[in-house]
Amino acid sequence: MRQLQPRRGSTPRNSAATPRGQLNSAAQYHVGNGGAPMKQDMYQFTTNALRGAGLMTPLRIVIGLVCISMTPVVLTMQFNPLGPHELIPRVIQLIFGTLPTAVGLLWIFGSWPTFRQSLLFVLWADVSMVIGTSMNTATVSRLDGIYHMGLIGIYIAFILGPAVLAAHCTFVLVAMIVLSAYSVVVDHAGWGDLYVFLAPAISSLILLPILIQALIEGARRTAWATVQQVNIDPLTGLRNRRGMYARADELMQSDSTVTLVAAIIDLDRFKELNDEYGHDRGDLALKAVAGVLAGCIRDGDIAARLGGDEFGVLVTVNSSTDATAFVDRLRTGLQEISDTVTASVGIVCGSLPLDGADDVDSVLRHADRAMYEAKRQGGNRFVEFDPWGAPDGAPAAADRHVAPLIRHQKREHDHA
Repeated sequence: MRQLQPRRGSTPRNSAATPRGQLNSAAQYHVGNGGAPMKQDMYQFTTNALRGAGLMTPLRIVIGLVCISMTPVVLTMQFNPLGPHELIPRVIQLIFGTLPTAVGLLWIFGSWPTFRQSLLFVLWADVSMVIGTSMNTATVSRLDGIYHMGLIGIYIAFILGPAVLAAHCTFVLVAMIVLSAYSVVVDHAGWGDLYVFLAPAISSLILLPILIQALIEGARRTAWATVQQVNIDPLTGLRNRRGMYARADELMQSDSTVTLVAAIIDLDRFKELNDEYGHDRGDLALKAVAGVLAGCIRDGDIAARLGGDEFGVLVTVNSSTDATAFVDRLRTGLQEISDTVTASVGIVCGSLPLDGADDVDSVLRHADRAMYEAKRQGGNRFVEFDPWGAPDGAPAAADRHVAPLIRHQKREHDHA
């Protein structure tokens, strides 16, 4: 056990003007997840649903095959009278027509893309299709090529959501207008003649994806709300224990080598706070702690109310500096709530991916053990537990998979 003492001898910011028993106003807010979910959250929710249903691999293969199927179409247009005639348009169309095969192979043999990678895929597909089809010489072949963009719209409707679909549909509409105007000016086509292409194109490429999106989004948001009710603590807006484990399983399976910092926070003498000031004040204290935890973490990290007055945090860091900064943010935030609200905090660090039998349960159990040691020492302190350290106070081996980060930060002695 390594004790990280609370800082003494200095007044935390904003605490001097906080009367005993009153919470700092800056900490009195609800960390709710109500309202519309972030696009990345909805993307993660959708991909998790696909993974859970066993549909992710089949869908990757289908998308990959659709991408590869674009190459034969382009190769055919190279020898079609309606295709490009000059050398440069031929080369440009050939380049943009062969790239889908490489992208399709990435879909089939690679991993499922991140939200950002999916956006880049859509951007590449939209731009490639417009450039490739604009190389054709005939009006009919230029406008017919646009129809393939409907496949992108369906992908967006199912996976990426309405905001991305709106941008895609706007791009499609602008592309149709530009290609049509070019046909009118250069090929002397009439707008009436183009209507037979534009009307069904608008229906298929814009209206149909929007209709599909509306149906999917309604069902998806209903499912999202149900999941939120199951995984979110209604008082604090943080994840509950179930929600923490659901997200932690993904975090612990990270392929990247980063360090996991786990913290268990338990409020000191919380029952006495409830008895002396009432349950409303106790609820405010829980919300204030939730606000501190939410302010200490980044996107992808986890903060949860595990039950009663106990909270858990799982964050990933890349260096000892990041780990120390997280602990300092957590300590400072808890100190600023109120002089009547203190906490015992247990800390444990481990490198991801974890080895052997180490999992969410074992990491949190080690942090919980450190928290109880902080309680045993009187509370209002941080204690780090290194379960993989060498016995009898000997230095830990350099090749241990648990990074001893927090122990390197400056210690301060308890003068109480």
